Amino acid sequence: MYNPWEEIPLNDYENHMKLNSVMQLQAMNERMKDQFNIYPVSSVMILGIAGGNGLEHIKEHQFEHIYGVDVNPSYLQEVVRRYPNLTGVLECLCINLIEETAKLPKADLVIANLLVEYIGYNCFQKAV
Repeated sequence: MYNPWEEIPLNDYENHMKLNSVMQLQAMNERMKDQFNIYPVSSVMILGIAGGNGLEHIKEHQFEHIYGVDVNPSYLQEVVRRYPNLTGVLECLCINLIEETAKLPKADLVIANLLVEYIGYNCFQKAV
C-alpha cells in the first residue's frame, strides 16, 4: 500500500515543523526530553522517529535498547548519521505501522508523538 511519508523529504518535513507559525519541532523536542526521563525503563520505542528529533537528550547508558521506527528508510538513515553516539543501542526499523505491526519489538516505553493523527487511533491501538 502506498504511503506518502515514504516520499516526503525529511528536510521539507522538519523545515515545516520548525516554522515559527508551527513550532512543533521545538515543542516535540522538549516533550521528548521529558518522556525519556519520566520513567526508569531499559528500553524505549519511538514510533514515527523521522529524523530523530529529541534523541540528543538521551544520556549515555540510559537505555539498553532504543528502537526508532519509521516508514521512510531515508529518515532512518539520517537518524543513524545524526546520532553516532547511540550506535549499539539504537536500532532503526523500517516498518509500515498500518500493515506490519507484528514486526514491532517489545519495549518498556512507547513514544508516539504526533503519530496517531497520521495513522489513526485504530492502527495506533493495534501497534501498541
